[in-house]
Amino acid sequence: MTILKRLSDKRIKAFSIIYALLFFTFCSEEKKNDEFVARVNDSYLTREDIASLVDTSQTDISEINFLIKDWIKNELLFQQAIEEGITDRKIYDDILLRSSKELAVSLYIKEKLENFELEFSEQDLLNYYNENQPLFQNPNQTYQLNIAIISDEDFAIKFRELAIESSWQKAVQFTEGKKFVKSILSNVILEEKDIYPNEIIRLVNGMLEKEIGILIKDVKNNFYVFQLIKVFKPFEIYPFELVKDLVREKYIAERKAKMFENFLSELYSKNQIEIKEWDTK
Repeated sequence: MTILKRLSDKRIKAFSIIYALLFFTFCSEEKKNDEFVARVNDSYLTREDIASLVDTSQTDISEINFLIKDWIKNELLFQQAIEEGITDRKIYDDILLRSSKELAVSLYIKEKLENFELEFSEQDLLNYYNENQPLFQNPNQTYQLNIAIISDEDFAIKFRELAIESSWQKAVQFTEGKKFVKSILSNVILEEKDIYPNEIIRLVNGMLEKEIGILIKDVKNNFYVFQLIKVFKPFEIYPFELVKDLVREKYIAERKAKMFENFLSELYSKNQIEIKEWDTK
């Protein structure tokens, strides 16, 4: 991800929250109905407001409660700020205008980058990979693993037996549509600090490549079936096929960043720009 994109995403996220809160504040007085989930005086927070900020079907209830409490806190402070005349001050208007410009720029950059069309081949990606191999390594030892997280012990045992007798892919196919499967991770590359439970890392350091480990149970009664594919030494270059998606992501990001630089150069050439010498007195 380029610096340009990181800054753009961070600004959009920050400003979106600010404007969402302001929008809800200004518009909520009209929502005097039974559908609201929280109220501060004449301002209302509805389910639709929350749904516009987060995917409620994928968000834990504790996070939604935090969002509601945060809205109440901000609404209390905002109403008090209005009462004390903060929004009538020139500095408020200046900050609002500046923030509005920065948000518009961030949204424009994001949209422009998304709309750039690229054509490239598999050979282009391979060339990029060969020319930028330091991007596809890790200074720490990493592990290529297959990991299945299953909530039922008997099902986990069957999965492991099938993986040993046939293949990991066959075992994964066996899990399709089964309610006991919480997560399947295939060909993931993890550092030691990112591997959970800790017992997995202790075991893989004594395993052979392609070997499937013993069944592990964590404190939440989940059962882990795992397979060691390969151990990568520090600074070892990952194979192209293993990191092809990452290669594609970085290749596209760099190409689009260059396209945006060219677009920006055209803007400079098409507009009248003048910079006067700065008076230090």
